Amino acid sequence: MRRVSIAVLAAGFFVLSLRADEKPTEAYQKAMHDAGDAQRAARAAAKEIEDSGAGAQDYMPFEAATATMKASFATALAYWQEKKVDDGVMLARDAAKLVGELEAAAKDRDYRQVLDAMTALDHTCTACHTAHRVRMQDGTFGIK
Repeated sequence: MRRVSIAVLAAGFFVLSLRADEKPTEAYQKAMHDAGDAQRAARAAAKEIEDSGAGAQDYMPFEAATATMKASFATALAYWQEKKVDDGVMLARDAAKLVGELEAAAKDRDYRQVLDAMTALDHTCTACHTAHRVRMQDGTFGIK
């Protein structure tokens, strides 16, 4: 009986470890790449505003960046909902909310609020990556 229990536990662990690190869907991968590119564009726009000081400050780059991020986090939300991963769902919703705040701050031309929203969004992305992203043997990222 004890050998059977150990065998069952070992088999269960093996199955879980196989499933633990998996490739996300192509749509999810594209969404995350797009979100990263959009965040880099937003950071560059924020740096440009910071460097320009008083004067003509261009908040237009945030419009394209936030549109891309909205679509990306909608894809992420659907992915985590399908997987039934509660914290992934929560983090995707939080990210979408923060993108809305970033968009509103840019429309209001409120640099301080832009920075606050971007910082909070970076923390949200980091929290999700820490909890759910793993580097695969081939150098790409998977979901843990």
